[in-house]
Amino acid sequence: MILTDEKIISEEYLWEQYYATKDVHIRNMIIEKYSYLVKIIALKLRGIYQQYGDVDDIVNEGIIALIDVIEKYDITRNTKFETYASIRIRGSIIDYVRKQDWIPRKVKNDYKVVKEAEDELSNKLGRAPNEIEIATHLNMDIKDYNQIVNNAYGASMVSFEELLGEANLHEKEISSGYEPPEQELESKELYKTLMDSVENLNEKEKLVISLYYKEELKLKEIADIMNISNSRVSQIHTSALQKLEKNVRDYLNDNVENKKKKR
Repeated sequence: MILTDEKIISEEYLWEQYYATKDVHIRNMIIEKYSYLVKIIALKLRGIYQQYGDVDDIVNEGIIALIDVIEKYDITRNTKFETYASIRIRGSIIDYVRKQDWIPRKVKNDYKVVKEAEDELSNKLGRAPNEIEIATHLNMDIKDYNQIVNNAYGASMVSFEELLGEANLHEKEISSGYEPPEQELESKELYKTLMDSVENLNEKEKLVISLYYKEELKLKEIADIMNISNSRVSQIHTSALQKLEKNVRDYLNDNVENKKKKR
């Protein structure tokens, strides 16, 4: 079979030939075939970099990860390539974003002030304050308030997406055949911890998490459904992610301590 017409080349044949020869031309054909995975993942992770980085840089990083995955993929394992590649590409992009340090310390400090003001007003009013009330309480322009909330949203997305890589929200890693039994059990326990944490969120937080991750809606679409502002959706999402992150990190820390005691 001549490797010039990609339409007549089966996926199985491509992998067999590359596994046997490591031919660069064949590898490039595989890259082209699966490059759509990088674009899909880059779009899904848009919330963690759209305020700080360029989509082209993210896609390039994803392509580099795809090449590495192709090099390491073992066709003798009973594993679907798309599943294995998606996990690795996603993890690589998250790691890249984290290393860029796009989230300045000021973002965290500013949001802490906003959150403290929200808690104070909630106790005073007996309900959740709106954006204007919080901004007024802080003697802050509403545009500045919205910017702080949006920046904090980006920061929380980076941190939480890292955890998703560990918890493997859809348990794809478990079925990939690349985890030893002990890690498989830990992944299942971590997944359960994350799901239990979602159930413990308040109703608005659960709705936002469900619409964003399950239905894959954009923040503006969620805002329209809930009849609230974009910044309010960002704030609810950020609050939910911080709660989930705390619970999952507590689990991870406890797991580390338990391992130390067993030694």
